[in-house]
Amino acid sequence: MNPTDRRLVREITLVIVLKLILITALWWAFIRDAKVAVDPGAMATRIVASASAKQHTTSGESHGQ
Repeated sequence: MNPTDRRLVREITLVIVLKLILITALWWAFIRDAKVAVDPGAMATRIVASASAKQHTTSGESHGQ
């Protein structure tokens, strides 16, 4: 590996490390405390309704033909 390759590897590694630090800092500052409350009953109802609607649309009907 020649000196130019080593320098390139070092610069790429530095950029990746800096990006990871920046992403972590942004997550820590803005996203860490964001919570989404999920009601299990409401979610179950929504999943069942979605599955039911999907089943009706894929029952082999020719859509308008």
